[in-house]
Amino acid sequence: MSNYLELTQLPDGTIVLRRSDDHEHPIVKIEFSGESKEFLNGEELSVAKEMIRAGIESVSVSGNAIDFDDFFDSKQKSLRKKPITLH
Repeated sequence: MSNYLELTQLPDGTIVLRRSDDHEHPIVKIEFSGESKEFLNGEELSVAKEMIRAGIESVSVSGNAIDFDDFFDSKQKSLRKKPITLH
């Protein structure tokens, strides 16, 4: 069975990027504030999609997006060592 990445909005409004066969461990979570939700007027999923697209493009190699699964598998150990906060 093939493994796909899916972008999903959960019942609580959180948007997650996850592997289709692993709903318990999302790769990315996006939560918009109430003020942001008002501003976006129901377009949170579209904005999240573009945010994910920009993230993938930022880790691309020579203009070609790298395989997302391979990237996360190779970085899994280093990602667990320390939390990273971007502002």
